[in-house]
Amino acid sequence: MTAAQIGPVILRKMTRVALALLVGMTLISPTACDKAEPEPAAAEWTRGQRPAVAVERMPERAAVEAAEDEYIPPAAEVEALAKMLYGEARGVTSKTEQAACVWVVLNRVDNPRFPGTVLEVIKAPAQFAGYSEDNPVTEELKSLAADVLTRHNAEKEGKENVGRVIPPEYLFFTGDGERNSFTKDWKSAETWEWTLESPYEAEKAVQ
Repeated sequence: MTAAQIGPVILRKMTRVALALLVGMTLISPTACDKAEPEPAAAEWTRGQRPAVAVERMPERAAVEAAEDEYIPPAAEVEALAKMLYGEARGVTSKTEQAACVWVVLNRVDNPRFPGTVLEVIKAPAQFAGYSEDNPVTEELKSLAADVLTRHNAEKEGKENVGRVIPPEYLFFTGDGERNSFTKDWKSAETWEWTLESPYEAEKAVQ
């Protein structure tokens, strides 16, 4: 091959090499290599975000659970107890003695000698003579009945010092319209001496 022929051949080879180098540089250039950072894995996102979501929702969940756990006295029991109080103790000036009348009903509910529900105890024949379906229901007596029911429920759940004003063994009471006497047995000579601290007297002292 003559020198004239070699020249074009070398030029073509050099051109191909230059083109190859140019293409390679383009492929590995910073612009081509720049890539968006990968999104974090699902596990990493969960670790980073879940605590914030949990903390945000915890108070709301706690409030809902507290609302679900809150005891609400049955309306029928509250009404029946209020009617019983109206007939048996509306003239009694001591709120503690009025509350004790409700406790006697609940003591009977818990005693196997008597029916097992508030309504059955109150409506049992010849038991609470002052009770009548026609008795009016006052807000004050409803409030007291609901309060005692709530305290009794707390006691059943194992809480102590709930504000019970008369022991569980007291199942009877008699009265003259102004004062009631509470006994363990019907017409017993031994009456309750009010040795338990009353939450109602404490409220009166504060007022």
